[in-house]
Amino acid sequence: MEPLSFQEYILSLDIASLPRVLKVCSGVYFQGSVYEVSGSECCLSTGDLMKITGLRLQKVTCEDPETGLATELPLNFKGHFQPSRDKLSYTSLKKLARTRPAGLQNMPFSFTSAVDLTVDGQVIPKGQPISLLSVTRHEGQEFANCTTTGQDGQHLLCLPFSLQGQFYECSGQQSYTLSQVLQLEALRGQYLKCSALGRHSLLLCPVYEVQAIMHMRKEVVKIPSTLEVDVEDVTEESQHIHFIKPLMLSEVLGLEGAFPMQAEILEGPEYPPIFENDWIPRLQKGQKIQIHGKSCAWRILASSSKGRRGSRHFLLSSTYQGKFRRRPQEFPTVFDLTASLGKGKCLRVVVTKDCESPEEDLPSLSMGDRLEVLHLAKTQVCRHAEHKSIDVLVCSRSNGEDEESEQLMLPLHLEGSFVEEVSDSRRYSLPEIVEQLQLPCDVKVATKDSSLANDVLGSFSALRLEARITEPFLVTSLCEAPSVSFQIPPQWLNMALFFTEEPAPPQTPLTDRSKVEELTESFYYHLLKLMPSSEAPPPRPPKRRDVRDKAGTQLSGAKEVTEKPKVRVCVCVCVCVCSAFTASQTDSAGQQST
Repeated sequence: MEPLSFQEYILSLDIASLPRVLKVCSGVYFQGSVYEVSGSECCLSTGDLMKITGLRLQKVTCEDPETGLATELPLNFKGHFQPSRDKLSYTSLKKLARTRPAGLQNMPFSFTSAVDLTVDGQVIPKGQPISLLSVTRHEGQEFANCTTTGQDGQHLLCLPFSLQGQFYECSGQQSYTLSQVLQLEALRGQYLKCSALGRHSLLLCPVYEVQAIMHMRKEVVKIPSTLEVDVEDVTEESQHIHFIKPLMLSEVLGLEGAFPMQAEILEGPEYPPIFENDWIPRLQKGQKIQIHGKSCAWRILASSSKGRRGSRHFLLSSTYQGKFRRRPQEFPTVFDLTASLGKGKCLRVVVTKDCESPEEDLPSLSMGDRLEVLHLAKTQVCRHAEHKSIDVLVCSRSNGEDEESEQLMLPLHLEGSFVEEVSDSRRYSLPEIVEQLQLPCDVKVATKDSSLANDVLGSFSALRLEARITEPFLVTSLCEAPSVSFQIPPQWLNMALFFTEEPAPPQTPLTDRSKVEELTESFYYHLLKLMPSSEAPPPRPPKRRDVRDKAGTQLSGAKEVTEKPKVRVCVCVCVCVCSAFTASQTDSAGQQST
């Protein structure tokens, strides 16, 4: 096919033949490097391929060829059009027959030829009417059964639809609506008449929005049919071409019933990395992966106790098969003890150091005191001769002896050291911890997960299980090792890819390498920001009197200045007295020896 302008090609396009693949032979670039204008493509490069999937009529202009005036017609224009006798001709019998809006059922109709026709040795003079009666098919070809009446009488003719010539429809021709004119191939680009628009011949110029698929474009591309590019139809030689539609990994989560599938990475994940493992660096451009489906597992955010390398942070899958024992939890302030309230948990702690209350009206604590957390309350305290209402935690205290317990109120800002009393030696799985205990809680690995080659969790003296995370993950593996799977969180580790046409291999049992994933420190703190938190900030402790009086008055400041020299003088006097006393002792000793 020879290259055509995009407008010419679209006007001659048979919608029933879609989709069609076009190649851009002469590109166009919009000034200013704008890629789209009003949602439509305006820049196409030479060599670009596009697959046309549909057309949508945008507007129709009616042009008078004699005056050059153009008028835009409404898409619901009610007028009827007829071919212009002095302008309209058909180059084949097939094109003439295809002008009938209801197919070939409105038979018969008459036409003439501009030149003499010779059929089976019989000559039909030009201008002699020929009536088309019916259509027959023989050996895959269509023929028109016609009749004509000449000087020697009536004759029956069988004319092939492929007959070339110059044919005109006789008077009394059919009227067509606007949509029929645009749909009939033989009427496209022909001169028409419409009584509602005047007596002159008119030319209809439709403008379409062409919907197409292009390489590396996520959405259907919309191209105006008036875009000044030359194109060539390469549908037949492009059957093997696969138009790549890029997707983000987060978009794959919304696909239903498409798994398993194979994909190729177009662009790796953004840095910095979120996990400390060996499979994330392999997720680079060109790497082929197999996506098995969505993971049903939830995760637990955990942190180790501080060591030489500081704290380390992990995501533990609910499929982790190790067992845990509870460890006593430590609380640095009274405010931290309030986290156990409202959870149906009876918290008992031991005070591990003396705590002096900053409030004169509230008690202090001694090392060894045992407390049972009861409830929150309010009380009045006296601060600098002013009564203020503060929040307190009501606890029951005992000192471990046979004495009866007493209730006391502790201010929430009281700093101390409290350790939970734990007598539970049971071993818990992760699902049991989530179901029976409250997070956060402190644990230690009692039994490692035997399915892991190296269960790093067993090397820590304590782990703090902080929160449960239900972020969706995708079960994935590298195509070169399809049975070894890892799980990717698309919302945190997004990347661009496309689905290949290769069929996914049969599913085999998978070895999960993502039961324990170590987080980078930066991502751990980023993850804490993403997690919802309804906890109120701890209360501020009251200012001490010496801090409030730091400015003081000039009189008290002057008193300090006058007192300091007196101390220095006293020290000097003491030094002199001591020196004199030492000298006298030395003299008396010398006299005795003499």
